[in-house]
Amino acid sequence: MTHHSQRPISLLRSIFLLLIAASLSACGGIFTRDTAEPPAPLPAFEAEVQPRVAWNRSAGAGTGGQFLRLSPYVTDAQIVVADARGMVSAFSRDDGASLWQVRLDLPLTGGVNGGSDVVIVGSGFGEAIALNLSDGGEIWRRRLSSEVMAISAVSQGAVVVRTNDGRLHALDARTGEVGWTAGRTTPALSLRGSGTPLMLSGRVAAGFDNGRLVMFGLGRGNALWEAVISTPSGRSELERMADVDGAMVLADGVLYAAGYQGQVVALSVSDGRTLWQRDLSSYQGVAVAGDMLFTTDSFGHVWALDRRNGATLWQQDQLRLRGVTVPVVLGGYVVVGDYQGYLHWLSPEDGALSGRVQGDRNGIAGEMRVVDGTVYAYGQGGQLVAVNAPDLP
Repeated sequence: MTHHSQRPISLLRSIFLLLIAASLSACGGIFTRDTAEPPAPLPAFEAEVQPRVAWNRSAGAGTGGQFLRLSPYVTDAQIVVADARGMVSAFSRDDGASLWQVRLDLPLTGGVNGGSDVVIVGSGFGEAIALNLSDGGEIWRRRLSSEVMAISAVSQGAVVVRTNDGRLHALDARTGEVGWTAGRTTPALSLRGSGTPLMLSGRVAAGFDNGRLVMFGLGRGNALWEAVISTPSGRSELERMADVDGAMVLADGVLYAAGYQGQVVALSVSDGRTLWQRDLSSYQGVAVAGDMLFTTDSFGHVWALDRRNGATLWQQDQLRLRGVTVPVVLGGYVVVGDYQGYLHWLSPEDGALSGRVQGDRNGIAGEMRVVDGTVYAYGQGGQLVAVNAPDLP
């Protein structure tokens, strides 16, 4: 991608440039940073809880200065991460002890995900690579149509890979053989990144850069239904960006998703019927806990919505433009990361800042994972941190 940017004249343009700065420079474009509104300063607050770092390990080069969503993959006993330079590392969940490490000697841009004793990563050269969970030995690799951006969980003997040209590739998880390929047209300008395809029973859901979410049959790749999450509008390509890139959640037969310059929506998983929607732009996606839905909007504001009807419960805006991640829920609190690697604990009742701890000072690279009372965050500088839920007062 080559794109020559001009000094922005709107907050939307400022946020966009902050988001894709690394992507543009990596693609050979010229980037001029707008300083009209800097990220909010680290907010002061009276701590109610003190999260505890269980362990912190160096795990490679992180994102290598690129805008990549390299998220950890967590099993009952292990956590696996990959860096932009091709190193894949496995650690013990309990104490962070190194279990194995392999160098693939190619740039990695997607993953990590897995299942059934297999972990899968994707490269900038369009390869999906499956490794043995026990020792990192290579099982197979498959060349696809474009740079790999996101990889589904392994489920029902398959894995679905999203490439940068807007295509999905369904692969046999044991052999890497391609079962089917499907996709949607990619606009001239889109956000850097793709949401992880969500595997369901006999189906897979995926968002696309044209603002649509599509449910495919896992067996043949046939489109079962399609829903509009963001509608491109405006005169310029920038204004018409409508990516559906963030995390999706299925709960009680309802699929929740969000789109950039679009809506947060609740869809019937059976037929794609819209149950409710509200205007709220997000490229990070959503999380669900109980009757609450949490999301981070394009400005870095964290929202809590009633997941039954989309009504606002609270909004936390003190982390504005701090590169805030999609929320996770841990120990009764909502947790988000930011561009300086801070993990912020928010009260689920009103969104008030309640606790804070710092991981990788270069920021969080992808989605954080929560397993058994611990949140795992992989940083852009290659630090992997495990933080335990704080003791409640």
